[in-house]
Amino acid sequence: MAWEIVTWSLRLLWRHLGLFLLANVLWLVLTLCVVTWPAATGGLFYLVEMVVREEWDNGPQDAKLSDFWVGFKQFGLRSTALALMDLAIIVLIAGSFWFYSHQSWEPLRWLVGPISVVGVAWAGAQLYLFPLMIRRPSHGLASWLRESLLITVSYPANTCSLLLVALVLAFAALILAGPFLLIFFSILALLQTIALRFVLIQRGEVAPIRSPKAQATRPSNRRFPK
Repeated sequence: MAWEIVTWSLRLLWRHLGLFLLANVLWLVLTLCVVTWPAATGGLFYLVEMVVREEWDNGPQDAKLSDFWVGFKQFGLRSTALALMDLAIIVLIAGSFWFYSHQSWEPLRWLVGPISVVGVAWAGAQLYLFPLMIRRPSHGLASWLRESLLITVSYPANTCSLLLVALVLAFAALILAGPFLLIFFSILALLQTIALRFVLIQRGEVAPIRSPKAQATRPSNRRFPK
């Protein structure tokens, strides 16, 4: 499943490369002011969700850059609350790991193993948090956090594979710096959104993806000048 997620991500990235480049640059600009980073992330994920729905759900209209601002306004507060809670949990896990790993009493150091497992599980849950917020806007923080962890535990091989892909992309972003950063965050958002979509397909919550042939022949929603 991980390979299908990656290949479909690349297909959609290529089909909407210009839009994703603009959205990525806009996200980078808004993150310069740290306060607007969570809302910008919500806007980016909302735009990606609109692209996916356009492609696979035959949405009523084409995804466009203005969808970024729709998501920014609609999910700004929820994105901020989600990011703060997520950061607090990450700090708690990291602090617990550091504390118990520096204990001289051996039984306390045994807790490092379970905490590491929790840390890995929480790292996997990062793949699904923001896509779940966009997909289930009526749910709350606790619901998004709980479901992201349940997905991570239910699909461990898929989640670990996607985490490795994300790490490779992050390494490429560090090496290539400027050029790759112009598209890096859009790629991650697309990968995460499609990963959640595949999980929902497995659960039977959404329809399966049409074949590439059907995708190629589906009626286009794009508006052309007369």
